[in-house]
Amino acid sequence: MAASCDLCGYCNSELKPGGEIPAKGKKITLHVQNVKDLSRDVIKSDSAAVKVPELELELSMGTLGGIVTTVEGLIVKICEALERVHGFQLGDSTNEWKKKKWDDFQQRLSKLLSLQEPWTLIIDDALAASFVAPATDLIEDDSQLLIEDYERSW
Repeated sequence: MAASCDLCGYCNSELKPGGEIPAKGKKITLHVQNVKDLSRDVIKSDSAAVKVPELELELSMGTLGGIVTTVEGLIVKICEALERVHGFQLGDSTNEWKKKKWDDFQQRLSKLLSLQEPWTLIIDDALAASFVAPATDLIEDDSQLLIEDYERSW
């Protein structure tokens, strides 16, 4: 869904899945190694959880809502969302160790985007409504992309 205001120019887009609920969930694992990987298209539904094990970062389903972006765009949106959440918690009365911990985390996020070392993006979607574009014509030929179907549980 997309909306825009002719008066002020505000634009908003929202991704909502449609259709039947699949019998199995889907876990997408991408091993990010080069600049082309950062440019892969990503559809992250609002039912998807996102993990980056190298950062010990886990976002539960519903976080960020449903978005269409790239791998790089997803990481940037995560960083922006965390900055908004932590903005008031990191004021001038905050303990130095908390500020240092946040600064260290931001530096680790920056290292991901500069590809100083390979890293892993995991999108776990119980409703199987998310997608990461393969680097090849056939998903089976993309050695960095692993897509697993799984049985959901309560």
